[in-house]
Amino acid sequence: MNAFQKRILPTAIYLGCISTFLAGYFFYERSLIGFPDGHLSDLDRAFLWLYLVVGIQHILNVFVFIYFGLGYGSRWKWVFFLLFYAGSIFLYFGVDWFLRTNLDHGVGG
Repeated sequence: MNAFQKRILPTAIYLGCISTFLAGYFFYERSLIGFPDGHLSDLDRAFLWLYLVVGIQHILNVFVFIYFGLGYGSRWKWVFFLLFYAGSIFLYFGVDWFLRTNLDHGVGG
């Protein structure tokens, strides 16, 4: 193992554990969507797909972190992947905000 691989291994393990937790969280949140009578609002229908896509993305991220943790990736690949990872998290929050402000979420009188 070279110096870069020794530095990257704890970070890859840490981020892989976080991605595993987040994947489980998004699939759990997906199971709670909807009203007790089974009605799905427009927001719920959109979140069904959003949580599925984000959950699968985090599962794939775990495999990428294993790849980097084992030392197969180069420094530039690691930097580009971290930028992609940060961008995807930012995109999730942007899509979440957009959906919450523009779709019917079932609250009313």
